[in-house]
Amino acid sequence: MPGDPLPRTAGRVGGRGPWARRFWRELGSVTAERDPVVRLIVLERLVKSAALLALTTTLLTANRLGYLQQWAGELQEQLNLTAGRGVISVVLTWVAEQLGHLLPHVTIVALALILYAVLETTEGVGLAMGRRWAEYLTVVATGLLIPWEAIEVAARPTPFRVAALLVNAGIVAYLAYRRRLFVDV
Repeated sequence: MPGDPLPRTAGRVGGRGPWARRFWRELGSVTAERDPVVRLIVLERLVKSAALLALTTTLLTANRLGYLQQWAGELQEQLNLTAGRGVISVVLTWVAEQLGHLLPHVTIVALALILYAVLETTEGVGLAMGRRWAEYLTVVATGLLIPWEAIEVAARPTPFRVAALLVNAGIVAYLAYRRRLFVDV
């Protein structure tokens, strides 16, 4: 067809078009079945998003009212937190130092939390609507964080960290294997 970037015969193997065309078509598809496990993933993503937005609001309010330093000290003491020892803490500290001359650190953290909440909401709503692209987004976004979570669990295992790692690994495994993502694409 005129205007096609690739001729219709280009890249055809066994009667199929190029992998990019198949992948694009796959991303635009809608899943017909309503899976109860996917519904649980949707619920988890939307609850996490709401919690992140609540945390962001609390963070900004506490900073504005002058309670943030006091709360941070109490949390560190009560939860036995050792800031700066984990890989994620080191990376976040480096980013905050690099952007610190542009924005206050609290604003950087708040923006990061809001962006993460938007990602979680996008995944949750896309999965709830049965969109295939949301399954891919969830697998890729969650899968990219699993190595960092594993490093954190290896460095300082806590029940919360272990549970978060297991839930995220389960979500990636379920969506990638059970929902047959990345197969025939």
